[in-house]
Amino acid sequence: MQTPAHSSAIAHLWRAARAMFERMRAVIGEAAAIASRPALDAEEITTARAWLRSLELMVRKLVLIEAMALAVKSRLPRMSNTVEIRQYAPPKPAGPKRAPSYSFKLWPRPPTPPARIRILGKPVLVREIWRERDRAAAARRLNMVRFMRTPEPQRIARRIEALSRVLNKPEYAARRLARRLRTTPTTAHAIVLQRPPRTSYADPNAESETGRRAFASLRRDTS
Repeated sequence: MQTPAHSSAIAHLWRAARAMFERMRAVIGEAAAIASRPALDAEEITTARAWLRSLELMVRKLVLIEAMALAVKSRLPRMSNTVEIRQYAPPKPAGPKRAPSYSFKLWPRPPTPPARIRILGKPVLVREIWRERDRAAAARRLNMVRFMRTPEPQRIARRIEALSRVLNKPEYAARRLARRLRTTPTTAHAIVLQRPPRTSYADPNAESETGRRAFASLRRDTS
């Protein structure tokens, strides 16, 4: 893996994340090899998910620290009055089609809504009948989506490749998250409040320091 020049105060944490990524690949295999397999057994899926979740949580918080630093720099006053004149060049011709790439999920998914309390017995009111029909239609759509879902080996391979891209060029991910934070600042809280999984394969010292630094960057931004 190419190691980019990274001169931030958390460079040692990025090195720890890259070292963990190499250990993960040694345990669960390369992304291309996993994607070529028709299926994985239950133990392989559990192990791969545990490794990925541990590393994804750590990388997500590291990117947040970098994004918060970018936000602070963007708020600093500019000292020059230089007028920039841009010349717009004609659009470049479209190049050859590239294979689709899957970006790293920089923020967690919103929590699922709580379970609704259903009335026992057959629906009597008209609105209850329509609710039951809506639930049945939603269940059918969910079953169809599950049937059309990408196979597990390919989904795991995509997550590995997405992690590799972020670890190679974290500055791109930091800028993307910084844009998200400008429109949805609460995303930072959702990232910081994510707890490591019970079975974590990350270096406990690096994992703990990453969490502390992410929380500190959030406090500095809100103070």
